[in-house]
Amino acid sequence: MWECYAKKVPYFLDLSIPDMLKNLLKELNKRRTYSLIDLGCGDGRFLYALYKQGLLKNATRVVGVDISEERIRRLKKLCPFAEGIVADVTDLSQIPDNSFDVAISNQVIEHVPDDSKMLKEIRKILKPNGLLYISTVIKKWYGFWIYWKNGFKLDPTHVREYMSEEEFLNLLENNGFMVKEFKTSPIRYPIMDLILRGLIKLNIIKPDPAFYQKYKLISKLKKLKLKVIGYKSIEVVAEVKK
Repeated sequence: MWECYAKKVPYFLDLSIPDMLKNLLKELNKRRTYSLIDLGCGDGRFLYALYKQGLLKNATRVVGVDISEERIRRLKKLCPFAEGIVADVTDLSQIPDNSFDVAISNQVIEHVPDDSKMLKEIRKILKPNGLLYISTVIKKWYGFWIYWKNGFKLDPTHVREYMSEEEFLNLLENNGFMVKEFKTSPIRYPIMDLILRGLIKLNIIKPDPAFYQKYKLISKLKKLKLKVIGYKSIEVVAEVKK
């Protein structure tokens, strides 16, 4: 399923980085070197943007993990500075414990069958006082989007969508993390992304993560966004509990 999804649904590249993650890495870059792992890295969009913006300048090791071999292949092509590992984020047994200073996971935890197990695995591979940047979606009871799977979903591959900030923050606290800061914001989806994915589904164009880099004029239309009713994103920076 994941390989089929990876081939049909690329993550379009752009250089946008959430301010919370940007500020976290800026502070780290001022103080020390660090190792970083991106869990559920997809095609490498986040790592590519971090590298291009100079936010990995003090990173001594950068690793991307994804369940899809196709996405890891794209990661290695896009980000030759990064190692790629094919693995399920709920089973990171091939990665030694206490290996990384920083883990990031952007919009991944809502896809996995066992979110507590994923957090326990992340805690194991982080060093003492290691840092986690993680984001996901919060859905109000009236949340509405174009996908249906036992109710409206923001993404057809979502296993769950959290109902409140408290639910997600408690999940982190109950699995070995201390929340340092968090924020929520409305979700706005680029209309052009929807159009492109529709054209890919109809086999009119081929999946290409670098589409916007190749067609600069079309990329300007990416700024047109549609607010998703009843949904918001939550970003959290947390630290491994002592």
